[in-house]
Amino acid sequence: MKRLYLEFFFGVSGLFLLCVLAFAFAMRTLAPDYEGEVEIGYVSGVVSILDDVEAQRGQPVADNLLAGFAKRNGLTVTPVPWDDPALSVEMANKVRRLGTAYQSDNHYWVTFGDRARVYYLAPDESASIWQHAETKVAVMWLSFLFTFALYSALMIRLLARRFNQLERATLAFAEGDFHARASENPKDRLGRLNLRFNQMADKIGALIASHKQLSNAVAHELRTPIFRVQCQLDLLESSELSAQQQSYVAGINEDMDELEALIEELLYYAKMERSSLAAGIMLSLKSVDVSALLQRVVLQAQKTTPVPVSLHCPSPCSWVLDAHHIERAVSNLIRNASRYAQNAITVTVIPQPDALVIQVDDDGCGIPEIERVKVLQPFYRVDSARDRQSGGHGLGLSIVSQIVSLHHGQLAITDSDSGGARVTITLPQ
Repeated sequence: MKRLYLEFFFGVSGLFLLCVLAFAFAMRTLAPDYEGEVEIGYVSGVVSILDDVEAQRGQPVADNLLAGFAKRNGLTVTPVPWDDPALSVEMANKVRRLGTAYQSDNHYWVTFGDRARVYYLAPDESASIWQHAETKVAVMWLSFLFTFALYSALMIRLLARRFNQLERATLAFAEGDFHARASENPKDRLGRLNLRFNQMADKIGALIASHKQLSNAVAHELRTPIFRVQCQLDLLESSELSAQQQSYVAGINEDMDELEALIEELLYYAKMERSSLAAGIMLSLKSVDVSALLQRVVLQAQKTTPVPVSLHCPSPCSWVLDAHHIERAVSNLIRNASRYAQNAITVTVIPQPDALVIQVDDDGCGIPEIERVKVLQPFYRVDSARDRQSGGHGLGLSIVSQIVSLHHGQLAITDSDSGGARVTITLPQ
């Protein structure tokens, strides 16, 4: 905001200065210098009087009168010869013809009487009249700068308030509050930007809502035909089948189990996503023995995991959390690690003064650093050994991310000491 203020202030000040310079240039080139004509007319009148004085009382008296005139008006008088380098030929000719010549503001060339020399009149910088004039000009410019600074501050404050309101709406929308909208009140809006943002938000919200409705509808509607297929498979298994036919039925059963697992994961993910967006939905938080909870998770996971799973957790270790959701999150991490681990999976719990850290390590191929954010997206798969051939539905880490987010925690993916991937859950106090 400081940079915006400086840019606005210097922009307005520069524009004003440019206008002043343009006006001065136009007045000097396009219009007569009336002020100079008035000044030289005044001096010409004085010179005429001095000519009369010189004719009646002599050149010395006229010179003294010129000196007195100059002193009273805060000017200095400098007699110079006609061939002085400071006196141009054009200016000298004008002085000979008219007796006076205007050089610039309060600077004149004059001659009178015997015209043996030329007198240069210029402001006496030590005179109080010119010091006051300079002070007046300085105060005027300072007043302009102060006015511009105050105007810039007020405008930036107004714009900052409007930008902050729009920024808050944008951040809320980006964090998942798809009902967040920018105010379209005349005192809050930034031109048509607020309206365009709201139109964009409406379209994005509608697309996301449609996507969620489609996912939920598909998941629910698939359960009925899956149940019918499973009933028919049970009838086939009870009938007389050849060995080859039985192998086909077993394969179909495996596919149906995988499809059922996918639907269950999809419904669970949709439930967690709705919970993360709905205000007022609370977790079932209570003090839980983390060691006992994770021991159950490891024992259950070991039944379907061919790779040994070890748990390192101090006992006792209690923490306030939602036991059901954390059990689901760690179970997902172990199941995910089991698809890539070679020899071992390790679950480590590290209690800290203000946080509980749960790490799940495997010794598989790891996750490339560039993919570690993307794998948290639903249905995303890394184009390496971690692909569809290794199983899974691409929802496990997404569900873990939602659970951790509901606990206001953090989820990080790094390299494991054993060479594979390490997924770290950090739950705050």
